[in-house]
Amino acid sequence: MISTVKNFILLCSMAFLLLGNSFSTLGQEHPSSVEISPIPELIDVWDADKVRARKPLLIAHRGGVVGKGSPECSQMAIKLAAANKYDMIELDVWETKDHIPVVFHDRNMKEACGVDGEIKDFTFEAVTKIGFLDGDETINSLDAMLALCRSLNFGIMFDIKSREGSDQFFNHVIELIDKHDLDRACITIGGPRAEKLLKGKVLTKLSDEMLDKVKKGESPDLHGYFWFGMPTNWQIELVKPVQECGALVIPAFNTFRYSPENYRAEIKVEANQFIEAGADAFQIDCIYQDYFGREKIYMEK
Repeated sequence: MISTVKNFILLCSMAFLLLGNSFSTLGQEHPSSVEISPIPELIDVWDADKVRARKPLLIAHRGGVVGKGSPECSQMAIKLAAANKYDMIELDVWETKDHIPVVFHDRNMKEACGVDGEIKDFTFEAVTKIGFLDGDETINSLDAMLALCRSLNFGIMFDIKSREGSDQFFNHVIELIDKHDLDRACITIGGPRAEKLLKGKVLTKLSDEMLDKVKKGESPDLHGYFWFGMPTNWQIELVKPVQECGALVIPAFNTFRYSPENYRAEIKVEANQFIEAGADAFQIDCIYQDYFGREKIYMEK
């Protein structure tokens, strides 16, 4: 009995050390171990008042808090987003050869997994056996990722990468939203087909035509929509009118939009402007999270 207890303690200690090492690789000041617990409440994106009561709402770009040992669109990245108190996760969703949704960032698996091929050319069974080069995870099903997100009370931003996905694929996505009770916690930036087929289940992006009406001083009903994109392309004075028409305002701060030398400094002014203007949420790379009330993370771009 004593031997069994000792072995159990040893195994727990090893697991703790391994978990701690995964977290500590994220940056110089990142804690060696973190507490992962659900955020207090699942966001209701259909209720603007509830969204604004929690702002600045943070959406983790690329599937979570990404760094060494925490690949894009991995379960570890999602767990680290929980540790850093994000509110929503952006999930990049692809259709497999047999029409099953899986979560992966890039079009080609070469850089992240060492496999020179695209998700669309592999079956679900084959894809979910392919491992990341960094870490010990394999590519995850959308089902598994939504289950994890729901357990942590994360809302979801779907980036549907398979823009012309089949009806079967989109039906699977809808079924999984229902399965995991996320029907009031999802938005999508997945293109026209996704917006058409998922409408009513998720918030969809504001069209240029809708925005033009606001610019002209009209008051269209924009409930069920959100304004999303690069802050450099926006007229900041439209934030309030768009919100008054019922839409959420969600600028994106992603490293690839800025110069390699000044990718933090260049966004600081824009971030402050949109915070002061009352933007509802921000889709960000974790390198910027300290601009929005979270702990600073140090890592290479």
